[in-house]
Amino acid sequence: MLRVLAAVLLALVTVAGCADEPVTAPAPSPDAAFLSGMIPHHEQALELSAMVGGRGGSPGLEAMALRIDREQVEEIGQMQGLMRARGLAPVAAGMMHGMADPATLATLRSWQGPAFERLWLDTMISHHDGALMMARDYLATGTDDTLRRYAQVVVTTQSGEIEAMRAMRTSIAGP
Repeated sequence: MLRVLAAVLLALVTVAGCADEPVTAPAPSPDAAFLSGMIPHHEQALELSAMVGGRGGSPGLEAMALRIDREQVEEIGQMQGLMRARGLAPVAAGMMHGMADPATLATLRSWQGPAFERLWLDTMISHHDGALMMARDYLATGTDDTLRRYAQVVVTTQSGEIEAMRAMRTSIAGP
């Protein structure tokens, strides 16, 4: 019995001695990082779009918010499906480029009329700019053909929406 206990203790000491080397997880793939960042980014766009209704916004703003909402809902489903199909584990993404901070979200929730419209457009333009940065970063590093095509669609679609929102923004009186 003592021999067995000594052998177990010797094995534990040997294994513990190997624990001096830090264990590092492999870096996430560009595919997993891109999708893990874009999904919550799109979810915040849904949150922003949902704020528009009933705030005295112009018909153009309401139409833009609805368009963004429909696109983002569809794309979230597609990205979740791609993650599952490729067996990609979600990666902690943190705060992505262009994400609205809690103070801005709280302000948007409390405002209406032209002041709301201006802040919403400024926030969504910045949000879309962040998505463009993420998509362009993926295009520079990613190798998955489907995700590269998707990233290019993001660049094309959201660039056009940014231009439309900038035009709306200049038509609203105020700072």
